[in-house]
Amino acid sequence: MTPLATLRTPFAEKFGVPRQSGIIAAAAGRVEFLPEFASPDFVRGLEAFSHVWLITGFHKNPPWDGASTVRPPRLGGNERVGVFASRAPQRPNGLGLSLVELLAIEPGALRVGGIDCVDGTPVYDIKPYLPWCEAKPEARADWAGSAPTVRSVDDVLVANEVAAILPPEVLKLAQQVLTLDLQPAYQKDKATPRTYGVTLAGWNLRWRFTEPDQVEIFETTRVE
Repeated sequence: MTPLATLRTPFAEKFGVPRQSGIIAAAAGRVEFLPEFASPDFVRGLEAFSHVWLITGFHKNPPWDGASTVRPPRLGGNERVGVFASRAPQRPNGLGLSLVELLAIEPGALRVGGIDCVDGTPVYDIKPYLPWCEAKPEARADWAGSAPTVRSVDDVLVANEVAAILPPEVLKLAQQVLTLDLQPAYQKDKATPRTYGVTLAGWNLRWRFTEPDQVEIFETTRVE
């Protein structure tokens, strides 16, 4: 397979990327078609659909090491399940599947929302989402049955000096992203205060826990 497009997103690195699509509405991306797929004929009729599937490649991952099991963060990072019982990126064929909102069709590109991919991710295929056959309210997901948010946006505090310089759209994205637990599972119960850094939309953000369920963005710098 060869890519047909490159995905541009606000996520410069794997740390900070939502673990599923659709969780962070403010995470917008742009599917930029390669020249041979940029003709408007390829997306003729796509405006009839509100959401699309993106089949992508985990291009930042090392080659699969042959492991048959993984440790999903939703299970605390300790319990193992089979690789085919998870959506872990470490898999025999490093393919990802993202259901995103189609925001706009532009010349040679699509604007999409709710993305969960690193900037530069290759896109191998695009398919329209069909709610009549793909939405299954009766489906069971057991330990992965709900969105993994752990705090409200109100519990993501922003220092005044940070709020004064961050563009509003980046601030909104940062607050939504930090409703999730981004840190490794083994660090969640540490008594020693930790600070973390993540790069979003060209800004490096530093944040820390102020209470068990509350975080603060206390520093930011523009990434050149």
